[in-house]
Amino acid sequence: MGRRPVADGGTTVDPTDREALQRHLERFAGAGEVTEADDGALSAEFGQSTYVTIGPDGRVDSGMPLHAFDAPADTLVFDHDAGELRVEFGDGEAAVSYTFRRP
Repeated sequence: MGRRPVADGGTTVDPTDREALQRHLERFAGAGEVTEADDGALSAEFGQSTYVTIGPDGRVDSGMPLHAFDAPADTLVFDHDAGELRVEFGDGEAAVSYTFRRP
């Protein structure tokens, strides 16, 4: 799938496109803040308890003081200017959108 610009200035990334995902995570968090686990999961850490991890299957796990998120993703939308990563999945009334804001 790759990436394509969206109307709000963000870029949509297929969560299973590891190359594009790594590029955007490094831009989002900083090159030195992104690591890859043995299982292929990419993680961006912003502090001791603030992180976002995307597994090779596209599942997103995030931790942030006062809330966490763990669910599959159909698409990821990086809005680097706003410092946001939006996770979207599901259709119609079952659609879910979660926004992780860079601290």
